[in-house]
Amino acid sequence: MSVDAMSHVFQVLSIAEHVPVARRETRKVLTGWGLDEALVDTACLIISELVTNVALHAALLSPTATVELSTDEAELTASVADAHPFRPKALPAPHGSGGWGLALVKGLVEEAHGSHEVVDDASTGGKAVVVRLPLAPAAA
Repeated sequence: MSVDAMSHVFQVLSIAEHVPVARRETRKVLTGWGLDEALVDTACLIISELVTNVALHAALLSPTATVELSTDEAELTASVADAHPFRPKALPAPHGSGGWGLALVKGLVEEAHGSHEVVDDASTGGKAVVVRLPLAPAAA
């Protein structure tokens, strides 16, 4: 698949009610770029989980989350940034009642043969979770 380099940045409020807003905007943009439906679905789920984490864990210090989407010839890069200084950890809650968001993101990224990292954002004192997913499915 050949895709021109594109990028789109948007912000949502760090509240649970804006998770669907982020998911819809992500789907609209990535579909508009002509990306594969399975890749779009994976990216939407990842963005939903990351924005949910901002709403649950960073909203006090970060009233908004910034979502950045970009492509180059080989991959989709999707990131969610907030102004909270603490880095997330992918650990489920002890009784299985929550805390699966980052573990789910990690699993989705691995399944897609992508990569992820948490990077510091010096301009806000916060961080961004950056996910890179290949545009073409990996050979079986």
